[in-house]
Amino acid sequence: MRSLFELHACGGPSAEFAEQFAAQWHDSDWDAAEDHWQLIVNRLLQGKDLEIFKRRDALRIAEQQAQTFGLSLLRSPDPTRCPMCAIALPRSAPESRRPAVEPR
Repeated sequence: MRSLFELHACGGPSAEFAEQFAAQWHDSDWDAAEDHWQLIVNRLLQGKDLEIFKRRDALRIAEQQAQTFGLSLLRSPDPTRCPMCAIALPRSAPESRRPAVEPR
């Protein structure tokens, strides 16, 4: 799977997608954007419609579908969120300190 950095290096719509995916949806956190990019492509790969393709071909199709879908959302008049951010579980609160005395 190509990373967002690799997509960005391709130029054109792929670079536009990578920039907007990281900047607009992830506040320029390229690590979070990369994680979510990989999750989205992997979810698309699990679809029944890609089972008939060889792995390499299915991967390229899933990447293209993710970019096309992502660009359409990013360009929409209504601001949207990253699909993975929208369904991600909230981060757990930091663990509280243990009491000095153990309960009996």
